[in-house]
Amino acid sequence: MEIAKNKYSIEFFFVFLITFGYIFFYSFALPLSLPNGYFSIPFRIIMFLTSIYIIYANFGKIKKRKSTVFFTGLFWLFYLFKTYYSFNHYSFSAETKSQEYEIYIRIISINMFPLIALLSIDFSKEMIERLTNFTFNFLLIILGCSFFYVILISPIFARSSGMFASYYISSGHYGLSLIILSVFNYFLSPQKKIKPAVGIGLGLFAITISSARSPILAAVIIVLLLLLYINKLKYWLTLAAFIIIFITGIYYLRYSSLSTEYIVRIYDAIFEGNGYGRSYHLLKGWHIFENNKLFGGATLFEDGTYPHNIFVELLMSMGIIGPILFCLYFKDITKFKLRCIKENIYYLPYFLFFIQYLVLVQTSYCIFANIEFWCFSAVIISIILFYNDEKIKSDDSRGNTARDY
Repeated sequence: MEIAKNKYSIEFFFVFLITFGYIFFYSFALPLSLPNGYFSIPFRIIMFLTSIYIIYANFGKIKKRKSTVFFTGLFWLFYLFKTYYSFNHYSFSAETKSQEYEIYIRIISINMFPLIALLSIDFSKEMIERLTNFTFNFLLIILGCSFFYVILISPIFARSSGMFASYYISSGHYGLSLIILSVFNYFLSPQKKIKPAVGIGLGLFAITISSARSPILAAVIIVLLLLLYINKLKYWLTLAAFIIIFITGIYYLRYSSLSTEYIVRIYDAIFEGNGYGRSYHLLKGWHIFENNKLFGGATLFEDGTYPHNIFVELLMSMGIIGPILFCLYFKDITKFKLRCIKENIYYLPYFLFFIQYLVLVQTSYCIFANIEFWCFSAVIISIILFYNDEKIKSDDSRGNTARDY
């Protein structure tokens, strides 16, 4: 009993740390003026070793989910092979070449093994509810600290990551994650309004100072999906009115004295279709695929950049094989049933987090750096598998009871 309790605690903190808790370790470098590696490298080593332990402890569960684990491993091993092949058969800048072994380590220790560990965990109702509440309070505190850091110590309000040693776009998505949890908690307990209101305010602040556009796009996609489910005319009209007011406001603010860099970036995206160089990278990645359709070409461009779109990058780096392996990794998504969320509403935020980061990887980051996307994909796949396993057990139990009767 004690061993099972300890394993549950390790799994709980592993999931928390790999999905959101890592932000804590990214919050020291800037305030202390130290390299982030002092904090991120020990954290990654701990996560890797914990992954190994969880895989070992849950080996029986891995055998039951062997096809999912097999395709996860196959995807990353093929990507690892293509990365090794790329560094040995294509030309790269000296700076990119110097990162070769770091990239190998990231593929294995930050992506493949942690994902397999996540896929071996049973996301019970008890765990996911505790995880959701813990994460909500954590994000409130950490983004609150970041708010005061920006206001009092480092008043940078454009392309700012706050107090975090992460890319400003990622910091914007931390804010959206807090907004998701704040709205979720508000509808869960409408009488408790203060914490959700504070959370929404802190989340909006993080998005605004990041000047990132992808959190806004992700929020729109999430709202559209929720409205498709609710499908009531008054909500559609409200959304349409909000979008019209928002776009009109951006247009007039762009040429007013209140214009900011963020407003300019949103204006450029809406009215000029300006992707700030992303179109060039997309076309370059597509051209590489056209010349290497079966197995793809190099996994990165010569200067270490990438197409800024996960699907184009899959084709560029792994050819047609890439999307096939990607789909095989996600094959269990087809088992998803809406009643999974209806029967445990605490699963909902994790599906929304996945959608958020699915939107992000259409515009930013390369395959091995999409940590949040891969982690939340593994979480929702594991939730789906756990729910279906429990449903089968429940149906078998009812069947046996009926026969005994």
